[in-house]
Amino acid sequence: MNANLVLFNRSLVQLWVLVMIEDIRKGDIKVFKEFFDGFYLTLCLFANKYLQDDDASLDIAQDAFIYFWNKKSDIYSIPSAKAYLFKYVKNRCLNYLRDKKISDRPYYEELESGTYFKDTIIVQETYELIYKAIRELTPKGRQVIELSLDGMKNKDIAAYLDVSINTIKTIKKRAYSALRIKLGQDIFPLFMMSFALSSRT
Repeated sequence: MNANLVLFNRSLVQLWVLVMIEDIRKGDIKVFKEFFDGFYLTLCLFANKYLQDDDASLDIAQDAFIYFWNKKSDIYSIPSAKAYLFKYVKNRCLNYLRDKKISDRPYYEELESGTYFKDTIIVQETYELIYKAIRELTPKGRQVIELSLDGMKNKDIAAYLDVSINTIKTIKKRAYSALRIKLGQDIFPLFMMSFALSSRT
């Protein structure tokens, strides 16, 4: 791709991000929902790294967005918004563990550390890149990959979608090729590892 075109596309993205955060600051519910939809899952997974409790993680992630909405006038960029939400969720998770008398766990001090916080953010942001790439697949490709990640085998997916197993294999192959391009050599192996683990469940 032409270097000037790449720079132009990046400039458009940066401009869109600036407009997005400004619209949120002005109270645009629709734009806020776009931000919520794009970041909620990442925040839930981030919380669950601390809590190992799906329901509590979902609740805290939702509370974080409510708190963020009430403080939206203090946010000036998407990175600062994400940092704000990550920090809020971390503190809520640690408070939750203390309230549940779980702060005597051997690894509680590790959970409080800045290193654990940063490492967990990196992991969740990486998974968000994977989920974003999956969402950008063709409808059939996305459906087959998501069903596979839910633990369904090829024959089960074929029966569920009322198509042949060979059709499922072809869709998967094309989806893998698209994801390899979207994710690159650094992140695609992580996706394949997650895929392999889900297939064992």
